[in-house]
Amino acid sequence: MSTDREETPASVKIGPISYRARCTEAGCKNLGRLQMIYADAGGRPIAHPAVCLEHARGRLAHDRTAGLKIYDDS
Repeated sequence: MSTDREETPASVKIGPISYRARCTEAGCKNLGRLQMIYADAGGRPIAHPAVCLEHARGRLAHDRTAGLKIYDDS
């Protein structure tokens, strides 16, 4: 059994959230509207930040250029 676990995301799933949460970007005071669930190649979740729409657009552009598979459920 291998204990090596790659923490490099291979995909991101985007969906709306129905609860009140702050955007997880540093210094942002907006409400988080979308949750971005990053997963590794095996489909195991790595991170799941709640971000505002402005930061979601920036992250999405970055993730596309990085070659991540994007699943948009919003």
